[in-house]
Amino acid sequence: MIGIVLNLPPFLAHYIATTAPLTMASQALLVVGWVPIFGVIIWGFTQIWVDHKQGQYNSHMEFVLLNISVPAGAINTPKGMENFFNNIAGSKSAITWREAHLLGKFQAYFSLEIVGSEGDVKFYIRTWTRYRDLVEAALYAQYPEAHIVEAPDYVDAMHDHYPNDHTAVFGSEMKLAKPSYYPLRTYVNFEHMGEKDMRFKDPLHNIIEVLGKMRKDEHFWIQIVIMQPDEQDWAKEGEKYLDKLMGKEEKHKETVMGKAMHNVAWLPNQVLAQTVGLDLMGGAHGDEKKDDFRMFRMTPTERLVSDAIAEKISKIGWLTKIRVVYSASHKQYRKPLIAAMIKGMFHPFAHLNMNKLSMHDHATPKDDYFWLNWEIHHRMHNLVHRYKTRQLGAGAAPYFLNSEELATLFHFPAADARTPVLANSGARRGEAPLELPFAQEGAADLHDWKNPVIVPVSSSHGHGGGHGGGHGHAASHGGGHAAPAHAAPNDSHGHGHEHEEAAPALVVPTPHAPMAEHTTDFMPQPGKPAPLPPGLSLAAEPITDDDDAPANLPVL
Repeated sequence: MIGIVLNLPPFLAHYIATTAPLTMASQALLVVGWVPIFGVIIWGFTQIWVDHKQGQYNSHMEFVLLNISVPAGAINTPKGMENFFNNIAGSKSAITWREAHLLGKFQAYFSLEIVGSEGDVKFYIRTWTRYRDLVEAALYAQYPEAHIVEAPDYVDAMHDHYPNDHTAVFGSEMKLAKPSYYPLRTYVNFEHMGEKDMRFKDPLHNIIEVLGKMRKDEHFWIQIVIMQPDEQDWAKEGEKYLDKLMGKEEKHKETVMGKAMHNVAWLPNQVLAQTVGLDLMGGAHGDEKKDDFRMFRMTPTERLVSDAIAEKISKIGWLTKIRVVYSASHKQYRKPLIAAMIKGMFHPFAHLNMNKLSMHDHATPKDDYFWLNWEIHHRMHNLVHRYKTRQLGAGAAPYFLNSEELATLFHFPAADARTPVLANSGARRGEAPLELPFAQEGAADLHDWKNPVIVPVSSSHGHGGGHGGGHGHAASHGGGHAAPAHAAPNDSHGHGHEHEEAAPALVVPTPHAPMAEHTTDFMPQPGKPAPLPPGLSLAAEPITDDDDAPANLPVL
């Protein structure tokens, strides 16, 4: 029998001999138990501080909302949007520990939004102003005919507090059924050769049609908030799963202390294993038998899943949050139908053997049971607030989607598969000439159209209202520009007071003085025949069959 002799100090031996084990445990907890509790408190205060600094950092950022429309005849494919997401991934920056924990800096995030308001469907992208050029350049690179304009934020039209007398809200935040490395069904799976002129059945058409079914006072909005993570660690989880699926042994990193204990206990453990068959160490890691033929015994489903996971983790991943909000007046509110629409619009992206999107229970306003009525309005308020502020962390836990999955969920429909409810620019937009000069700094964008100069139009015999009228020109100061709007009438003769030089004003032609004596209103009047243009009178000119213009037609 092997015995262990410990030479303890007399006071410690007396304490152990005279104190009950439960009392010793409670006293030990009082002595050292505060260490983990204090550590948790410090960690909590650290998270509160970082969250506070991130709020300050975000409040100083300027955002811009871009409305994107593509002409109906343009060629659009989801592959272009996949390239777009890869391009804007350049917004990721290296954030130091000081910037992250003391200044609250975080990676830039973008909001991709498909908005259906009373049957009108539009596409938006919200970004930091500093990355506007990056977003526009990436879009124009893939869609040269796209029309991108800055738009006011449409979310301001939705109420903030619920319940109210005007509108009711329903919606949810979408979650993944399985870990992020399991992929969704992407646009590659919707390509087929079943029709001659239709090789791609766009899954986004279902969503657009649903948004186009909104009636008056109904709004259906979809929001996809994305952010580049600091590290692509989510892909490593997929690699571990693939190694396990193929029978590869996971490599354990043995610490220095573990190595020392293994070397010390190796001899006693081998003696016990050889004599009584008791292996206290459970065998060394290198002694385990590997299953080298596990990958050859994979089922077709496992092989399909492994290939899909390997394809997903090979592309850039984005931290993603998807929200859906439906708002309508109490008269038009259709909650049961909208709930079915939300479930159905995301079903085409589901794969039963891999992953799917479903509604998050705690983010969905429900009244199925009486206790849910206590918080249904609180959930409505939270859902609307998170949508308006484009929050990524609040609500359901975010997950990772790669660029191919994002391109499947947000892209512009192809030219051969447009839907009638989709708002588009209607025609291609031409570019400005390269030789067009830039305006000088500080120059007015437009003429002074609010205060136009009224200049008489020359009559048919070539005489105007001023001295310059005999030449058929408007009154000017010799430089070919019209007089300022505040100039006196005699300025048209060149005898007025001197004025400071001003930008050329908008010239509005008016009828000559003799015509003004008969009438001052040349607009059509109810019950009266349409008036003739100024200076034109058909009474003295007979109507003939020839194509010559009347002789008294004024020359402008």
